[in-house]
Amino acid sequence: MGTSNGDDTGTHRRSTGRSAGSSATGVPEPADGGSRGTTAAPGEVRLRRALGLTGATMTSTGLAFAVIDYIAVVSVLTYAAGVSGWMAVMIAGLLVAVVAGVFAELNGLYPTAAGIRLYISRALSERSALVITFTYLTTVVLVIAADAFLIGSAIRHVVGGPPIAAYGWIIGLLVLAVVANLFGVRLAGTVQTIVTLTVLVATFVLSVVSLFTVHASYPHPFGLFHGGIFHGLQALVFAIFLYAAFEWVTTGAEEVSRPAVITKALFIAPVLLFAVLGVFSLALAHAVSFSSSHGSAYPQLLLGKAALGEVGTIWMLGATVLAAMNTFNGGFLVASRFIYAAAREGLLPRVFSRLNIRAVPWAAVIALGVTSAVVAALVFATKQWLLLVAVGSVLEAGIYAVAGYCVYALRRKDRARERPFALKFATFFSVFSMVVFGVLALVGAFSDPQHPSHLSVLPALVVVILAALSLLYVRAGVPRIRAKAEARSAASRPRRRPPRESPPSVA
Repeated sequence: MGTSNGDDTGTHRRSTGRSAGSSATGVPEPADGGSRGTTAAPGEVRLRRALGLTGATMTSTGLAFAVIDYIAVVSVLTYAAGVSGWMAVMIAGLLVAVVAGVFAELNGLYPTAAGIRLYISRALSERSALVITFTYLTTVVLVIAADAFLIGSAIRHVVGGPPIAAYGWIIGLLVLAVVANLFGVRLAGTVQTIVTLTVLVATFVLSVVSLFTVHASYPHPFGLFHGGIFHGLQALVFAIFLYAAFEWVTTGAEEVSRPAVITKALFIAPVLLFAVLGVFSLALAHAVSFSSSHGSAYPQLLLGKAALGEVGTIWMLGATVLAAMNTFNGGFLVASRFIYAAAREGLLPRVFSRLNIRAVPWAAVIALGVTSAVVAALVFATKQWLLLVAVGSVLEAGIYAVAGYCVYALRRKDRARERPFALKFATFFSVFSMVVFGVLALVGAFSDPQHPSHLSVLPALVVVILAALSLLYVRAGVPRIRAKAEARSAASRPRRRPPRESPPSVA
């Protein structure tokens, strides 16, 4: 069922906090470096292979197309005005196409929900893999929290009311996304497909309408590096964020109908994102003055009003609500599978490895919903949504550089291993990814998303704090969880009875 090259990496393990075939440390150690599973016990609840190409593609696209992307476009235009903003989105899309090939090869080697941790562990070390992946996981929560704040701000802008009412809308949407996920991957995938298509079409159509109905001139046409090469690089950093999280679809490798689905979705999603967000960036620069969109929490509503008046405002408000729902639903879908896989291998509390009757890691989904609501409240209090754009950009560029290194290292360590998808010119593109995205991550770490002429250490500081917390958990939390797992395992083993002493012989 859904296996690849005879390697049953997609087979599902028991929800006991450790994967079958794991070592005492909770890390799978098969001879070929893969993550082999075992046949499930009769009656055992397992993840289900119910996600087809359309569902996987819309999941990948929807994960990247968040409400915060509308804000990220403004950040791109901060460094690349007018048509040059579209150029930045296009160049970022070409770079992301390389990333798609990198992740397609890695996913083919490790088609499992825990794949990202496995190939980083194989290329670097187990501790490095855990720190990187736990830090990387925060990207999903940060995007969900930022979207929560932005949707609340957009609704309040249109319908009015106190801030607490806006937060009530957020909680309602989070609850809907949690419920949709708890009813299984088929329903969650269907919701993701319908909502993503609706948002893409709505944004694209209104952007095109604005290009033909609003009269304005493009400032600084084709001047991507109008402020110097550093401004151009910063524009690319924020343009990369527009595609952020599209690769998270690889965590659904155990729920797709066949392995090739993930590979195709990885290449189709960036094309759809460029088509819509590229036109949106053109339309925003064309129809809305930069002074109006800069610093606004709802530039898409300003574009809607410029294009079609109040009708356009309501139009884009509907797209915003759906985009937020899309982010919540897709984020819970993929992040919960990663948490499930980590708990299954003894890296998180085993409650997160338990599935409900619809084969959903219910505890992970609920925990993500609660965490997102808390972080959204913090964003409400601090109004630092643009900082989340910068932090997300750094984390995404960083993980793309790491993935490039993984392809480079595994091509040497596992040279003879068959690859369902083999990246052409792998050495060149892996080194290219390491260098380019490494530089972009460094640039983004010290960029101010509001002021091109300013440097800011806040993005770098937040990333360092997140990495430090992940390291602390890996050093202190993971050993305790493994010790408890070992104790439970020892307690469940049948004890040998001591041999019965024979009665003394009678002389």
